[in-house]
This record gives sequence, structure tokens and C-alpha cells, in this order.
Amino acid sequence: MKILKNFIVLVLTCLVVGCSSNKILFPTQLEYASSAQLVLDEFLTYIQSQGYTILNVNDTRMTIMGPSGFLLTEYIETEWRPTGFFDESTGQEYIVKQKVWIILDSGMITVESVVGYMYEGELYTRENAPPKLYNFVTALPEGLRNLVSSKSL
Repeated sequence: MKILKNFIVLVLTCLVVGCSSNKILFPTQLEYASSAQLVLDEFLTYIQSQGYTILNVNDTRMTIMGPSGFLLTEYIETEWRPTGFFDESTGQEYIVKQKVWIILDSGMITVESVVGYMYEGELYTRENAPPKLYNFVTALPEGLRNLVSSKSL
């Protein structure tokens, strides 16, 4: 009985340590001080230069519901992009989609990274990522943060 108990503790410890290496993907918040159109133009060029295909290049204006009512935003969404990293349990390649909201009235930008993989015709998304994939996924939000600060947007 004691051996079984020790075995269970060992397995649970291994699971906790193994799962803790994955990093949770949180949306990135940025602030801008220039015009939203200038930020949008810079972001479109930068995102495309990073290998992403933008779905709505000519139709970015969007109204969203916020806590204090409706907000007018510029919205950029990319197609799913293969990463070259694979899920260990299924062997499927991870894909990434980036979503950017430039809120016109508040000077705030939100960048959300969505990670998933296709398995048997269905899309499975994840809220966390292994370290190598995490670095790939967060490269675009960090690049946008650097773009805002370096160009004083």
C-alpha cells in the first residue's frame, strides 16, 4: 500500500512539474499617443513583414461592446499561420492567429494570440504553450510593442 501511495505521489509530481513548463498566453496591452490611422498603417506593414497574412486589410473598422458602451476600433485579424512546432500528444502542427484591436477613443491597443492545431478535421485551441512555441507566438506582440515605442506612436 505504501509503495502504491509513493508511486501516485511521484506520478502527480511529474505531472505538475511537466505541465508547469507551459506558459499561459495572455493578451498584450499597449498604449499609443499618435493617430489611430498612423498606428494602423504601421501595424499592417509590420504584421505582413513578419509572415502573417491579414484577412481584413481594407475593412478594419469595427464597433465593439465595452464596459461603458460601444467603442469604435480598428481591428486586424490574421489567417492561421503554421509554426513549425508540433503537439506531443497528437503530432499535429501548431497554428497561430493574431488579433489586434486599436481602440480609437482611449489610446489603447490589445493584441491577442490564439494557438491551436487541427486534429481529425477539428480545430483545438490552447490557452498555454510550451516555451519554444511561446517565444514564437509572443514575438509579434513584442515586436508591435517595440514598434510603438521606437516610432513614438
